Order: sequence, then C-alpha cells, then structure tokens
Amino acid sequence: MRTLFFAFGIGLIVFQLCFVPVVSAKLYTWVDRNGVTRRTYYPPPKDQVGKGNQMQGSSVKQQRADNQVELYITSWCPYCKQALDFFRSRGIAVTVYDIEKDRDAAARKKQLDGKGGVPFAVINGKYISGYAPSQYTSALK
Repeated sequence: MRTLFFAFGIGLIVFQLCFVPVVSAKLYTWVDRNGVTRRTYYPPPKDQVGKGNQMQGSSVKQQRADNQVELYITSWCPYCKQALDFFRSRGIAVTVYDIEKDRDAAARKKQLDGKGGVPFAVINGKYISGYAPSQYTSALK
C-alpha cells in the first residue's frame, strides 16, 4: 500500500513539473483620463493615458473611451488570453483581474457570476461568461 501511495505521489509531482505553465506577463498599472486606475497585461493606449489628454474628435476614440470593461481571468487560461487580445486589438481599455492572485477580485467575480469559469467580462454593466466575441461586440457602445 505504501509503495502504491509513494508511486502515485512521485507520478503526480513529475506530472506537475512537466506541465508547469510558463507565464512571463508584465502587469501595467496606469490611470486613465477619467482618473480610473487600470491594471492590464498590455501598455496603456497612448490616447487613454493622463488627465491632460484631449479627444481628437474621432468617434472611434470616443467609443473606446465610453466603454467600461472589466475582465476576470487566470494566467494559464487560453480563452482568457483570447479575450484580452480581443479588447487589446480594438484599443479598448480594460481592467484585468487575475482571480488566482487577487482574493478580492475572486470574491467579486463569484458574487457577480456565481460560476467557476473564466474569462468573465463585465462590459458596460452586462455580464458575459466565457470567451464570446459576438457578445462582447454587442455589449460595447
């Protein structure tokens, strides 16, 4: 019995060492023009940073600024990366919360969603579970 338990333990350790996710993401913390502190895995958009920046009259820029997006993720989730890339590719500022590293964010996500999956997005007050580009697009102003 001890041999079986020992073999199982060694096998589990070897499995974990072989499949350790490699994450080298840098977390950026910045304040947008509205004074909201944002935490993202990408540098802040140049047109979003600082209180002195003015909109250049572009409806696309105004649309990006009007959206309030929160994204609850984990560092190892491929769908979370796709969701983050969705917003990043459109230049939309998003506040990112890693629920494995931030207990308060995990509690907030559980209160809002009640489910265990990620990604979970809150876009302009609309809750969206999973990676759903069509739902993201319809929730954006």
